[in-house]
Amino acid sequence: MPKLTIQTDKKTIEVEQNASMIDVCENIDTSILFGCRDGACGACMIRVIENPHNLSAMEEHERDFLETMAARDDERLACQCRVLGDVTVAVSE
Repeated sequence: MPKLTIQTDKKTIEVEQNASMIDVCENIDTSILFGCRDGACGACMIRVIENPHNLSAMEEHERDFLETMAARDDERLACQCRVLGDVTVAVSE
């Protein structure tokens, strides 16, 4: 099973392959906040620390939103990510 490490919370949990990050985070105490749940508010912006290739590919609407937010290349919206393998993330500052 893939491991999701949330560096901000100093937590590592095993998750199902292809698990939605929003579903995983709803079941644990985490500092990743979710607002709209649709990739339109930016509340769940995370920084991918290790293994960005182990998250689902970024779709066009997420890419467009992150561009308008002037996000860095290592930032994603947690509500739009699925965990495909071991990955380490942190809450964006």
